[in-house]
Amino acid sequence: MSETLFQKEVKVRRITTLSSQAARGLGDPARLRILEVLAHKPMTAEEIAKALAGSGLKKATTTVRHHLDRLKRAGLIETARMVEVRGAVMKYYSATMKAYGCNAPADLDTKAARTISDTSVKMAKVLNGIYGDKRFAAIAEKEGKCKEFLAAEIMNAALARAIEVTRP
Repeated sequence: MSETLFQKEVKVRRITTLSSQAARGLGDPARLRILEVLAHKPMTAEEIAKALAGSGLKKATTTVRHHLDRLKRAGLIETARMVEVRGAVMKYYSATMKAYGCNAPADLDTKAARTISDTSVKMAKVLNGIYGDKRFAAIAEKEGKCKEFLAAEIMNAALARAIEVTRP
């Protein structure tokens, strides 16, 4: 007979919504760094390779192009524009997902407990509004059992728009 020596309730502290395709696209640390670089402005593969090298991650342009292809297939970047230069086409890429590469302090939940509490009350109201929205119900009905995922994706997209218009 086995005895339980230790047990505690573990609460979810972070939510990251990724499709399996997007998760595969992020399967290499260089790709996450590329997303960080592209969050600031559209860049070519050559410019990205230089930016990576400047941050200590030296990659050949051909390797960067491979990573760009993987990110594009995962829906994490798009071709922002194409420019003809001396008979060749130069592609500029932009991120469709914001990736943050810094680490929050380990005690953030403690230090920001009041802010987290206040914000979660406001977000619960927003989430209930999403769940009650007829348009959301129609989407969720089609997608089956992904209701929480879809609501989180809607909130993520809304947060991304809010960040864009309120940049410090």
